[in-house]
Amino acid sequence: MLRDIIRKEILDNITSPKFVFTFLLCTILILLSVYTGVTNFAAERKEYTAALALNKKNLESQPNYNSLAGIGVKINKPPQVLGTIVNGIEEAVGRVAPVNIAADPNLIDSKYSSNPVFAVFGPLDLMFIVKIVLSLFAILFTYDAIVGEKERGTLKLALSNDVPRDRLILGKAIGGYISLLIPLLIPLIMSLLILLIAPNIHLGGGDWIRLLLIFLMFFLYLSVFFSLGLFVSARTSRSSTSFLVLLFAWVVIVMVIPKAAVITAGQVRPIPSVHEVTAKKDAFLQQIQQEGQKTAREWVQQNKADADKDPKGFQERFRSYIEAYQQELTDRIDANNVAIERDYQLKKSVQQNLAVNLSRISPASALTFGSMTLARTGIDEYDRFLASVRAFKPIYTKWINSKMGESINFQTGELAAISIEDMPRHVLEPEGLTQSLVRTLPDFVLMFVMIMIFFVGAYVSFLRYDVR
Repeated sequence: MLRDIIRKEILDNITSPKFVFTFLLCTILILLSVYTGVTNFAAERKEYTAALALNKKNLESQPNYNSLAGIGVKINKPPQVLGTIVNGIEEAVGRVAPVNIAADPNLIDSKYSSNPVFAVFGPLDLMFIVKIVLSLFAILFTYDAIVGEKERGTLKLALSNDVPRDRLILGKAIGGYISLLIPLLIPLIMSLLILLIAPNIHLGGGDWIRLLLIFLMFFLYLSVFFSLGLFVSARTSRSSTSFLVLLFAWVVIVMVIPKAAVITAGQVRPIPSVHEVTAKKDAFLQQIQQEGQKTAREWVQQNKADADKDPKGFQERFRSYIEAYQQELTDRIDANNVAIERDYQLKKSVQQNLAVNLSRISPASALTFGSMTLARTGIDEYDRFLASVRAFKPIYTKWINSKMGESINFQTGELAAISIEDMPRHVLEPEGLTQSLVRTLPDFVLMFVMIMIFFVGAYVSFLRYDVR
């Protein structure tokens, strides 16, 4: 009997105009989003490779180490291959982190800053389509699943034939869910084929597992709205009322709660602006520069007599003094910047965690944060990259300070030509799958709990449903 109910539900759905419309729209949007993602990734990969070569050429063209210290090095953030599916915040944050002696590294030159029109419309990735478009379709498939049959009289007729209510609701849930997945599964399989044959896309074993977990998260997210639709349909007596209630719930869940969570976190846990943090660092840098110039002049005055007696010895001692003092000043600047940045990052992390945890009431937020973590295109990946660049800065500044001291020729005044062969390299270890999975586990659990609550609510409501 259950099989017959499921078959009937599937046949009723796939022969309806809404199924044809949903299937066509899903196919067009999903294939378009994947094609756009693949094209963008190929362009970003090409741009990243060109930027690396250009940076190296620019460094090698510097006439001396003083000039090299002035411009610093640029660390380019590599594009993520799963950004083709979940773009995350890749386009909103910068793609380059300049590292030099004076300033604290930060990501600059985002895609939005180079072309603000992209910020107006945002990325059209698969996560956006599932979160916005397909969740609406889940509501469209379920808002009249119970109450619609009651209005048409078919529900009373079915129950008059000794069909148990528990099997009827179970059959309608399974059949309706399969009907909803068909328009999604076919274009998803076609998308995987595109990723397989695209020449610039190379997915490893870990990437495929991440991709399957992202798809699992998509299915769970749609199941939340599907079970919510069943629940509301079993609690209302008119299909128009059910649709309006579900539409209101969709707006609150997808649009209101995530934004309200961020605003609330900003009010509860305020943090200083980036400009205030930068101003503090700049003020200390200026103080150190003035102190350094004054101390160097005093050292020369105190040792002036030695310069007349032994010029060569004086120059060697001055070289050693400048090299050591330069490193001391750099260490003090770094220590001050690290202390300011640590305090700022701690406050930002508290605010960020509060916003994320509050917004997780909404399955839309759980989907957003979870899929971005699995695709390595989220806030945590941005923080990880920036932390690695900031850890690299002291290594680089120590190297460039030693090179500047060694390159000074006090007798001729000339500066030695540079060589970047032994320059330290920035290395970013990719985040492991286990670590990503641990951080997305709360999102999986939250969505599963929501599904169970709404489905049990629909089940119990239907057992007591008045079919008259």
